[in-house]
Amino acid sequence: MIDILAGALGLLAALLAHDLAAQALADRPIRPFAGTCPLCGTGRGWGRLRCPECGRRIGRELILIPVGIALGLGLANTVGAMWALLPYLGFLCLSLALAITDLDAFRIVDRLNLRGTLLLVGLLGVAALADGTEEALVRGLLGGAAYFLGTNLVFVVARGQGFGYGDVKLSVQLGVFTAYVSWGALGWSVFITALFGGLLSLVVLAAGLVSRSQAKRAGGPESTIREAMKAELPYGPAMIVGAWSAIILAGLGAFPIPT
Repeated sequence: MIDILAGALGLLAALLAHDLAAQALADRPIRPFAGTCPLCGTGRGWGRLRCPECGRRIGRELILIPVGIALGLGLANTVGAMWALLPYLGFLCLSLALAITDLDAFRIVDRLNLRGTLLLVGLLGVAALADGTEEALVRGLLGGAAYFLGTNLVFVVARGQGFGYGDVKLSVQLGVFTAYVSWGALGWSVFITALFGGLLSLVVLAAGLVSRSQAKRAGGPESTIREAMKAELPYGPAMIVGAWSAIILAGLGAFPIPT
């Protein structure tokens, strides 16, 4: 029963995340489940396959649905039938919305991130009291602080190149929700983030080299390896994927969860 509920709520979280992202980037009021078009910001509704204003057809929305269901099931497997599952599903919705805004506009929108983080951490605190998991809550808060300090260090070392302060602020909620599961989940989150981000950078570098080779054959201007390496990449999605992966892997027994 809990799996069915979590899958259904994961689906709703994905639809809500899409609207939150589109409305935040268009600087529009937050209206859940309006079916907002990410191209023009029109609330077309979820019953239409094409936006009446700009003609954009539904595309990525259909991809988000199975993603939301799968992640909802994964979170339920890790957290179980506990009150904490509700803020974790909220975390799924918010983090997915922020991943979309970062992919679309290279922005971790403060309007969503800061308010959403405060709300979800508060809900997690209430859930922890109801579940009797106060120790996990303390660990989560310490994990959020540790991740925040670590990303501040990365920001200083990187001098903001390829790692913005929006990513630093994002790390708070990721640290809280991974460390609440276990310290191991937080550690694996950081490791998977670095691995995924590194692989993504290699893919972009390879694409830049292919583009350079094609331009050379066509007699056009060549892009240099240095230019390919400087290509701007959103790092927030890698951090979010790392957190999701670590939480779900913990539930699958990849590493022990303290009891």
